[in-house]
Amino acid sequence: MIKARLIRYLFAIHRWMGVTLGLLMLLWCLTGVVMIWNPYPSTTLDDRDYRVEGLAPVSAPDVITLPAIPDAAPVSSARIEMLGARPVLSLAWSEGEEGKRGLYDLANAAPVEQISEAEALDVARTYVERHKLKGAPAFIGSMERDEFVVAGYFNSRRPFHQVALKDKEDTVLYISSKTGEVSQRTTGSQRVWTWLGAIPHWLFFTELRRNTPLWTQVIIWTSLAGCFLTLTGLFVGLRQFRRRKSTNKFASPYRGVKFWHHMTGLVFGVLVLTFSFSGFTSMQPWGWLENIKASGEAAERYSGSPVTWAQLKPALEAQAAALRTVSRERSTVAMIQLEGQPWFIWQSADGSRRRLDASGQPAPFDDAARQRATNLLGSATARFETMTVPDEYYYPGASSSDLPAVRIVGEGDTRFYLDPDTGAVRFIADDGAKGFRVLHMALHTFDFVGSPLREILLVLAMIGVTAVCAFGVWMGARKIARGGKLDNLPADEPPAA
Repeated sequence: MIKARLIRYLFAIHRWMGVTLGLLMLLWCLTGVVMIWNPYPSTTLDDRDYRVEGLAPVSAPDVITLPAIPDAAPVSSARIEMLGARPVLSLAWSEGEEGKRGLYDLANAAPVEQISEAEALDVARTYVERHKLKGAPAFIGSMERDEFVVAGYFNSRRPFHQVALKDKEDTVLYISSKTGEVSQRTTGSQRVWTWLGAIPHWLFFTELRRNTPLWTQVIIWTSLAGCFLTLTGLFVGLRQFRRRKSTNKFASPYRGVKFWHHMTGLVFGVLVLTFSFSGFTSMQPWGWLENIKASGEAAERYSGSPVTWAQLKPALEAQAAALRTVSRERSTVAMIQLEGQPWFIWQSADGSRRRLDASGQPAPFDDAARQRATNLLGSATARFETMTVPDEYYYPGASSSDLPAVRIVGEGDTRFYLDPDTGAVRFIADDGAKGFRVLHMALHTFDFVGSPLREILLVLAMIGVTAVCAFGVWMGARKIARGGKLDNLPADEPPAA
């Protein structure tokens, strides 16, 4: 009797969870199909950095003036770029426990506290000119956030000026009113497909996503509920697909939409479960699948002690002097910290990069530098190699995939992937990342196979799981229309509660 009652409750739980959660799961299925070909907008897509391409070449003044910051303050980032027609220095540093940011005019060290509407239009006009677009930028308005700048990455750049470029792609730029950066770029086509894909799929709705802890918990618990709904459905489906007393054959007791929900659930139910579970793992809940402590400590050894403002000031002056003498244009000069020293990456609009040391001299990431990195990141037995083809953790579609790369293999087969031009760590494949690669990436995106087979398999799988959810939603809607009552109950099925 206890077993029969438990089964009865499982049937009821599955039905009512389907009523409450089915529409969301159908939404995830339909929007997942869209996302196969239409990712969330970004300024870096299709191997291009649209933001850097849209910057004027850096033109350093004859004499630069640096802001007054405590010499002992550790600096986490520094970048020289043009804000329209004037060179500026963007800084992030710490004073005590407080993190600070600032934008300064390199000619007089005056702080740029707010980017005006006119300056935003100037940035947009430079962007149009550098991208060789046809159109006259028009100011749309200023705003705090919307679904295209809702993630936490944008928080330090809010609010934004929206500028329409009036080009054939109907491009809109989001220009930070704090830094002057083109922080987001959307085209008319992207906006439509993102509303049909990434925004509903990730629940990137402004009012929900602005509260990151709440949004995180919503994703985690709805994904877990989807897993439980699917598990109960698999149990019900397998139990009901059994030998019938009337015919002595294995068959479904259902007819109509219920029959098709039963059959598609038996065929595609495991895929519904894997998509729900891998969506859950995407959030790396409660620290699960995050990078392990040892690899983080190795990366800190390679980075070294924080660069102080006293160290950085003469290095910035050296970069400015070098900028006045080079013949090739550079769009941005950004500091990275390695081995406790500041290094500077000069990047052009065409994507080419060059690494200079603190004195403004070329300092390529050569074999000697790679060996030092290996010693700091790995162990006595670690080795480095230049990687020109993807491996199982560093491949197109993964967190990082640019090739070539320098791969350092350390203890426990932990792998560090470094930029071959700059020496910066692009990606770490430790136990947490490897688990994420299997339990999220492989299950959710089928990236264990390449294109176009991946897209074919994904589409076939999504057709099946969408059918399961669509039939379930239809049944749920009919159940609600009947006031929660059952109909067409098979004679040998336990009645639901």
